[in-house]
Amino acid sequence: MEYGMSQEEARTRSSEALPARSLRERLYRTDGIILSRMSLGEADRIFTIFTPRHGKIRVIAKGVRRPSSRLGPHLEYFNRSHLMLARGRDLDVVTAAETLDPHLSLRSDLAAFGHASHIAEVLLRLTEDRQEQENAYDLLSGSLRLLSDGVDPFAVTRHFEFALLAALGFRPEIYNCVVCERALEPVANPFSAARGGFACATCRDREQYGVLVSVNAQKYLRTLDRHGLAVAARLNVSGALATELERFATSYLQYLAERDLQSLRVWHAIEPDRDTPRSE
Repeated sequence: MEYGMSQEEARTRSSEALPARSLRERLYRTDGIILSRMSLGEADRIFTIFTPRHGKIRVIAKGVRRPSSRLGPHLEYFNRSHLMLARGRDLDVVTAAETLDPHLSLRSDLAAFGHASHIAEVLLRLTEDRQEQENAYDLLSGSLRLLSDGVDPFAVTRHFEFALLAALGFRPEIYNCVVCERALEPVANPFSAARGGFACATCRDREQYGVLVSVNAQKYLRTLDRHGLAVAARLNVSGALATELERFATSYLQYLAERDLQSLRVWHAIEPDRDTPRSE
C-alpha cells in the first residue's frame, strides 16, 4: 500500500512551491480518506489520500511522526478527515487536519481491517491521480463506515467491488453472452476478463475462457446488481461460495489493474482458520 520515491526527490518536490503564487492562492481545503502512507526521513510521511473533487492525491505531512505532532492523529489509516493543503510543485503539503470519522472499530476488528485494506488497494490500483471521482469517494466512505459498524465484511467488499467497477466503466456483463448476446442460461458459465463478461454454453466451446462460475455465484452477482447491499447482506453465503466469489472478483480486478492484489492474501495468511464471513 506504499508508493516508492527517493527521500531526496520527495523533499525537493514538496519544498518547491510554485514561485509566482502567494500562500493564500496555494491553499485549499478538501475532505479526504487516508489510503496509504510512506515514511520519509526522520519525521515526515507521504500519504495517498482519496478526495471527492481531486480524486487520488499524494501529499506530504512534515514532522507528522514526532510525538508532539498535531497532524498525526488525524492522518491514521482509513481516517476521513478535513484537510488544509498548500500546493507544491508535485506533492502538496498538509498544513492542518481535523478528523471527521476515524472508523475506530477497524483498528480492533482484524476481518474488517483486512477487507478495508483490500478496498483501499483496489481503489489505488484502478484510479488515476487527480481525476475527480466523487461517486467512488462516496462509495469508499460508505463502505468504510459499514465495515466499522460491523456489517458483514464479505458482503460490503463484494458490493464495493461491483459498484466501483460500474462507476469506472468496467461493469461486468452478467446477463447476456458477451459473444452472441443471448440471455445466459441458469448453468455454470465461463467468465472472460478480456471481454468483461460471461459466455453462454454454446459460445464457450468456440473460444478459450477461464474457469466456470457456478449458478449460485452468478445469482449472487445479479442480486448485488438488482437489489444492492441491503438484500445481498441478508443472504446466507456458504464458505465454498464465498471463496468462489472472492476468487472471481480478485481475478477480474487483477486483470484490470495489470498487477497482483495483496491485501486479502495477507489477511488470509494471518487468519488461516477463520470462519468464512456469512450473512444470516
